[in-house]
Amino acid sequence: MRLPSGPKTPVSRPLFCPREECPYHDPELARRTEWFAEHGEFFTRARGLIDRFRCLHCGKTCSTQTFSIDYWTHGEFDYTKLLRALDTGAGLRHTARYTHVSYRLVQNRVRRMARNCLAVMDAALAEAKLRESLAIDGLESYLRSQYFPCSFTDVVGSDSQFIYGAVLTTHRRKGQMTALQRVRRAMIDALWRPEAGATTNDCTALLGDLAPLIGEAAEALPAMALYSDLHTAYPLALARVKPLAEALKSGRLHHVRIPSKAPRTTANPLFPVNYVDRQMRKNMSEHGRETVKQARESNCAMERKAIFIVLHNFLTPHRVSDHAITDEEQTHSHVAGHRSPRVERLLREMTTRRHVFTHLSGKQEWIRRIWQHEYTNPPAVNFKTGEESKTVVGIAAEQMPQHFLA
Repeated sequence: MRLPSGPKTPVSRPLFCPREECPYHDPELARRTEWFAEHGEFFTRARGLIDRFRCLHCGKTCSTQTFSIDYWTHGEFDYTKLLRALDTGAGLRHTARYTHVSYRLVQNRVRRMARNCLAVMDAALAEAKLRESLAIDGLESYLRSQYFPCSFTDVVGSDSQFIYGAVLTTHRRKGQMTALQRVRRAMIDALWRPEAGATTNDCTALLGDLAPLIGEAAEALPAMALYSDLHTAYPLALARVKPLAEALKSGRLHHVRIPSKAPRTTANPLFPVNYVDRQMRKNMSEHGRETVKQARESNCAMERKAIFIVLHNFLTPHRVSDHAITDEEQTHSHVAGHRSPRVERLLREMTTRRHVFTHLSGKQEWIRRIWQHEYTNPPAVNFKTGEESKTVVGIAAEQMPQHFLA
């Protein structure tokens, strides 16, 4: 796998006006126009002299550091090492020891890298043309403890194993429990229960994001199918997404349901999602069997998932070979046909440049939910008192910017 790398020096000129209301916030317009003037410089102990600029239209000032992934930090960080650690199942504390930084700094840098990965996915999906059928399924895992089981639902290309989107749904614990475990679950129930139909709602949002792609493919391909297991959420979600419901009714789209107990071989149409589940178990430390490195915060878990998606889609070979160097081998994105010049540029800049939410297409709700930290964390419960614990690692979404400031 060839990880993206590039010069850590700041850009020589501003890329766009940081003010959202300014017309030169559009990077394409800013690239074609002389919209700024030099505005002095300032000194930092970490990086020396930094050039400043001022927008000639709105007066907003910025510096070359404004456009760096290390914006508002006190030093540079090797993001390539971070990607290698995350892709090989290392925990965050292990990564902090390996890179000689604090645990909280690693959390902050994961967040920055996740947003750049989301920008890559947004660009790829905005220009994508679907040329294959899809499979949808969820990976069962948990947050903090097994009292909070959750599922990571993925939509994956049948031929390419390209991940087109993902959502997280947190559930109520079920199954066989001891008397003590039932008492503790009752304490949790008194403070929090997942909303009814949460899985269906999340699948509806995910399929709604992909409905334009699926609709175009249903018109162009001779046989377009969506494969799933027998979970009841998928037919309900398809019925709620009007374009997909119409495509199913007309016969342009087929929903094929397969028992999850069927042999998980390459001949099984659910192989693509089974393959992605295996890769997550292998590469992401929080999803390993009997792990001691479980996820503790839902938004952070999805940020790491976003990084996994880009590493899997764009930097991992589509098929394993015996070659020592695999840089020239096709990735999942090559097979799916999602390697536009813009995507290639974003991949090259992934470890060096800073991307902002206002430059995204805004068409993918699943991307927005991760970027804006819209996932809700179930509370941690003090099982001695039955009250909500205030010392939980998982924190509210609105607290995250201050919590991860570094």
